[in-house]
Amino acid sequence: NEEWIVRNVPSNGKLSVKVCDKDDETIYDDDIGKFQTDLIPVENKEIPILGPLDTIRGRFKLSIILLESSPDTLNLRPYTFDGPVHYSRHNSLTVGHLTKINDERLYSTWKIYLKRIDTYFDKKQKQKWNSSYQAAKSIFEGPMSHAMQSMIKKAHRLLYAKYTTTEFGLLNSHEDFWKLLIDRNTNNIKPCVYTYIIEDHTWRFSETGASFFVDFASKHALHANCAETVIYAGEFHPRPIGGWNQYNPNEILSWNQWELVIDNGSGTYAPDLKLLDKLKDLLVFNLPNLNLITYDFKDPQLKSSIEACRNFAKSPKAQSTEAIKFLLPSPLLH
Repeated sequence: NEEWIVRNVPSNGKLSVKVCDKDDETIYDDDIGKFQTDLIPVENKEIPILGPLDTIRGRFKLSIILLESSPDTLNLRPYTFDGPVHYSRHNSLTVGHLTKINDERLYSTWKIYLKRIDTYFDKKQKQKWNSSYQAAKSIFEGPMSHAMQSMIKKAHRLLYAKYTTTEFGLLNSHEDFWKLLIDRNTNNIKPCVYTYIIEDHTWRFSETGASFFVDFASKHALHANCAETVIYAGEFHPRPIGGWNQYNPNEILSWNQWELVIDNGSGTYAPDLKLLDKLKDLLVFNLPNLNLITYDFKDPQLKSSIEACRNFAKSPKAQSTEAIKFLLPSPLLH
């Protein structure tokens, strides 16, 4: 049961749907069938799902509502995704086996579908991989690049595969976003640094220090599926207003008393510092009322904030061995 709003759809546009069966034993899905329909108003219409030789493999219930364009949507590009903001949390045990780590803990990655990205970022001015960065050069050029990309893409499929353990939901406000970052061991927001990329209409991230990254030259290339360009990339971490040094986990803070600290710290893609303000505007548009602070990755204030976050995670106040494990300084390259 999903809802998608798409703006400026041509009158002759069509909707194509492919339906797959999820199997936890493999990273690939079994095809059930597909169908195509005209974009005309319908309510709870049951459309046959056609398999090989046009056999009917099931029925898909669909409603289509036509919305009038408003002044702020008239200038949007055709087929602009305009919400709701969906998310998925991918929990995988398989990654530990891929990296030969004897670890039965679930690894998590998050994917958030952002609306109106093209309004804030020019698709023709993406952030290309950094040719001055040796780790990126080893992935995107040279005799071993094909083998490295093959390994990284396989890992990406595992990280973002959909299993029966995958969680789905909607983010209607900044409050819903903060709930994603809660440590399920302590029921508090986890003091943790995350690696992120934005590409293909999605914001993808995971905890920076997670051990499954050990065998990969670039965390950002892993999240980006070895894309040569991304919209943006870096790291972020949560912090209570006033900083982790002043935080008492026994005090109940409102969601408005938290802020997200985000930067452009990616050696692989070296994002343009001048675009940080656009990144802030995009995320606040998608997550209304989010307190968001941006820093250049070289800023001493950022380094102090990250250090305070990590120190808190290692302190008795954190009350979470999982947080300590993830927040030890990572040996990995960006």
